[in-house]
Amino acid sequence: MITRILTDKDKEKYDSLIVHPVQTWDWGDFQITQGHTVYRFGVFDDNDKMISAYSVSFHKIPKTKFSIGTSLRGPNIDDFMIEKITEIAKKENAIFVKFEPNIIHKNIDSFGNETNLNPKPQFNHLKKSPKVAFYPFTYLVDLNKTEDQLLESMHPKTRYNIRVANRYGVEVKEQTDDKGFEIYLELLFDTTKRQGFYLHSEKYHRDLWKKLKDTGMIHIMLSSYQNQVLSAFMIFNIKDKLFYPYGASLDINRQVMAPTLLMWEVIKLGQKLKCTTFDMWGCLGPHAKEGENGYGFHRFKQGYGGQLVEYVGTYDLVINPLLYQAYNSVDKIRWKILRLKASILRK
Repeated sequence: MITRILTDKDKEKYDSLIVHPVQTWDWGDFQITQGHTVYRFGVFDDNDKMISAYSVSFHKIPKTKFSIGTSLRGPNIDDFMIEKITEIAKKENAIFVKFEPNIIHKNIDSFGNETNLNPKPQFNHLKKSPKVAFYPFTYLVDLNKTEDQLLESMHPKTRYNIRVANRYGVEVKEQTDDKGFEIYLELLFDTTKRQGFYLHSEKYHRDLWKKLKDTGMIHIMLSSYQNQVLSAFMIFNIKDKLFYPYGASLDINRQVMAPTLLMWEVIKLGQKLKCTTFDMWGCLGPHAKEGENGYGFHRFKQGYGGQLVEYVGTYDLVINPLLYQAYNSVDKIRWKILRLKASILRK
């Protein structure tokens, strides 16, 4: 097999092989607007047919000549990939490159029983990363089921809350336009401040919207009560998969259960779009405990009866071992400061 860097003329073929939004060509173009350097690779067989594809982005460390590489939700790692990316990483003065393959390691049932599907990568020159980009677990909802089957698989409380929202007359609509985005963005930052978690800047989200709004990949979904939007989701779809990366809600009229009905309508939207799987974009693991950071989101997603899965994990290809240790030490301090700032804003 031969691996080579792709150009714009390869975009259509590249995207035909991609199964996750953050690996698409358009997402790479968005990354470029953030000042990152993006490489798209194609893997070709002996007949020069592209059989696999992935992208790697390099993020400059401010005021230095160094960068950090990431290849998130791409194909399984192999020696050819490592060899090619090592070559590019050295050119980009990368300290390391973070890999998170879009490969499921195991299914986990409600009793904690595990079914292994794929082994975790075993390479001597890869380190288990001390920091993940995506949650290693997520719920996958099977959209091949009928509506009755989907409702039956939900937690009884979730089904009940959907009925509650309907009784209150909560309305749900798609508004994938600039006005809908502005409503969504306002709610998103309100939620961030209230709950005290870190979020990308407003510029990041505006650039994301500007770059992707005409691709057909994004859907803005809103739920309203008495003519006020209470909850807003940004949804991605690619091929036969639906994704829930971002959600927000106001801290008023919580009794009408607007987010619960909104998620149910998103699931039904996925079926209309002929999707077969709804990826909820991350959750806690099988032993999640109340009070744990992120437990509220975990429980909310859990209520829709999806299959809990664990991905193969996060690995670092270390290019500069000394700087790698220093970077991880500084990064721990940086995140403590960010969380402290978020906590102060919440108060």
